[in-house]
Amino acid sequence: MKSFIASSLAAAALYASAVADPIENCPNGNSGVCFQVAVPETAASAGTGNLYFQISAPDSYAWIGLGTGTRMSNSNMFLMYQDGSGNVTISPRRASGQVMPQVTTNGAQLELLAGSGVSNGVMTANVRCSNCASWSGGSMPLGSSSSNWIAAWHRGSAISSTNLNAPISQHDSVTSFGLDLTRATVAEDTNPFAGSTAPTTGGNNGNNGNTGNTGNSNTGGNTGGVTAPASSGLAGPNVLLAHGVIMTIVFVAMYPIGSILMPMLGKWLIHAGWQITAFMLMWAGFGLGVVYGNDHGYLFKQTHTILGTVVCVLLVVQPFLGLVHHMHYKKHQMRGAVSHSHIWFGRIRPEIHHLGVSRLIKENLRSELFKQTHTILGTVVCVLLVVQPFLGLVHHMHYKKHQMRGAVSHSHIWFGRIVLLLGIIDGGLGMQLASSSTTWIVAYSVVAGIMTVLYVLAIWLKSRRTGGRRKDDLSLGGSPVRESHEMK
Repeated sequence: MKSFIASSLAAAALYASAVADPIENCPNGNSGVCFQVAVPETAASAGTGNLYFQISAPDSYAWIGLGTGTRMSNSNMFLMYQDGSGNVTISPRRASGQVMPQVTTNGAQLELLAGSGVSNGVMTANVRCSNCASWSGGSMPLGSSSSNWIAAWHRGSAISSTNLNAPISQHDSVTSFGLDLTRATVAEDTNPFAGSTAPTTGGNNGNNGNTGNTGNSNTGGNTGGVTAPASSGLAGPNVLLAHGVIMTIVFVAMYPIGSILMPMLGKWLIHAGWQITAFMLMWAGFGLGVVYGNDHGYLFKQTHTILGTVVCVLLVVQPFLGLVHHMHYKKHQMRGAVSHSHIWFGRIRPEIHHLGVSRLIKENLRSELFKQTHTILGTVVCVLLVVQPFLGLVHHMHYKKHQMRGAVSHSHIWFGRIVLLLGIIDGGLGMQLASSSTTWIVAYSVVAGIMTVLYVLAIWLKSRRTGGRRKDDLSLGGSPVRESHEMK
């Protein structure tokens, strides 16, 4: 009899350890954002079935997102926002990278359960997912002891929409964490959050300063199953920021200024040195972009990556055009076809970036390193720019010899103009890809516009200084323009 009682108690203890409450995780407890996850016994043993989760946050947030995996690309995402009538919308979405997630036709099958809504300043979504164990692009066994999760949120005005595909602003805080689902097992395959109260840790004060993966601060509930996230080994947001900053400086400032230096000063060594510096920085920025795009799954899969590649490849030619143009001008004291090619190629380079801003505002391309136009075009532009210094040198040597421009001179000039235009367009596509805020888009457009005005002004001043020569005879892409500058 005693043996039977002891065995029964042991079995009950084992069952109690196997069946627990939903796991709760409140990343950075003072933000008020909390998540709970529960797996029914039957689903845990089978590895598939229903998954229950709860998302809760103060109503001062515009939206809150929970997703599976370690990165946005191919993550199964669940976004909660207010529907405008006292309830919440739960939207199943996917993303191909660091872009706004979109609803997919074969996405997660979600159902809002009792207890969902907006009450006492807190938004709550109690959700049942019937197919979260597997989806197109990934899977997550419901009996896993090491599942990976990501989360993000944005503070702001309520979206107030029942549209599952409502547009959202870029997140201002993100985090990642791991969950031991074996410790989230519940006995019944029913709403485990019925009658429960969503955590309200920290009130309505959002943590706007959290912009990367952070530690977790849990309060109440079953928090024993929360673990550190598996390291993704992927390039982080600082790599993306460095890429954007470097490429903006190069294409919006350095290349245009270097082009203006030639007609204004007539010193080809200053012009060449400046443009070579910009050229080297461009490749550093390009390398950062390739690393980030490849890690996050959209290299050569989106407009920005494609266009950026094209621009970089084109710019490989510009140094060669500049060299040939210089040689032709030294010899003939006039420009030839290569001179105009070098000049106009350099002029067009920044304008492509500039036009990209307009496209950024009008379009919302969503695809994935060397699967996006930005990564492909960026690579092409960087590679092409390798040629430009050599074209510039040949152009210089030609001019020294002939005291006029030749074919290589025009090639160097026009080549530089074209690639610079492509670079500016690709910069706009890059802002689109990063879901940049309106403030950054406006700032980029203003700077690009100012540089365009300075470009045109330099052409006008040169035209007047040379007695009304044709604008096409100016070298704003990396080639000599003054007939006298080669005879210092």
